[in-house]
Amino acid sequence: MNSDSILAITLLTAAALTSGFFAYMHGLRRQAYLMLWSAGWCLLALHYLSPALEPWVAVAEWQSAVNEWLLASAALLFFSTAQVYTETKLWIRPPIAAGAAFAVWAAAYYLGAVHVSPQFGVAVVLAGAGWVFFKESRRRETFADLLLAIAFLTWSGILLGELLLGARIADSLRVLEILPQLFAAALMVMGLYEEEKRRIEHNMLALSNVNLASFHLAGVEIQKMLLQALERVLSVVRVPSGALFLHHGSPDGPTSVVSVGLPESFCGISQQEGLDDHFVDLVLRLGGLVVFRDLGSNASWAALED
Repeated sequence: MNSDSILAITLLTAAALTSGFFAYMHGLRRQAYLMLWSAGWCLLALHYLSPALEPWVAVAEWQSAVNEWLLASAALLFFSTAQVYTETKLWIRPPIAAGAAFAVWAAAYYLGAVHVSPQFGVAVVLAGAGWVFFKESRRRETFADLLLAIAFLTWSGILLGELLLGARIADSLRVLEILPQLFAAALMVMGLYEEEKRRIEHNMLALSNVNLASFHLAGVEIQKMLLQALERVLSVVRVPSGALFLHHGSPDGPTSVVSVGLPESFCGISQQEGLDDHFVDLVLRLGGLVVFRDLGSNASWAALED
């Protein structure tokens, strides 16, 4: 096994683990950019697959063209991830057209019809992703986005160096490819944390504004404001369903009830059985927000009774 195969196995392992990790994070957070990010690392892992298996499996000569296209597709997904992450306008048709152009470019380069490697275009796309992250760092003044921009620009520079410098230096630069890749993966975790923090702050600020506005409303309007407040609370605690019971000072006074993700009969039955009064008293006694994630379990009902 030569050094190129060992390097390919290392890069394959790192890309595959990164793809799996962010696929898991997408399952938890349901953020679109996490899905694109995971797909990009998956394509990057496929790019390194055949070089990693070359000592044991016969690889077709045209596989190099496929690998170039896989690398270009991964770079395009990283660029789209940057757009979704920074909430800029997502390009749909240009990346698709660029993917098709890279396929033709890789085939032409393999056949000798074109002498410029598709890796040059990949470097340009990665630099574009870095530029998007750089603009986001300037707009939000976030350090993680600035480091992400540096990681992608460094990765782009390494790919360009492999093309423009001598073979010996190119081999040394190929070893360094893993550094900006791992750096970008780690920084996306940091960016995910900062994005989650911004989301919670935004929702809590909006919830505060809703509460202030609801004091000046009555009737149908207050139901709308309460529904908006409930949606903000559910977004913060990441609970898919819930209900909001509002009592106006006196047990015999008017009540307002809204719900999300629950059957329409739930609120009516809760009021008939006096469950809403129990919930309101419970929150008053505990002095804060109470979350029961599974009222179907006996433990949750035991907690309610206590």
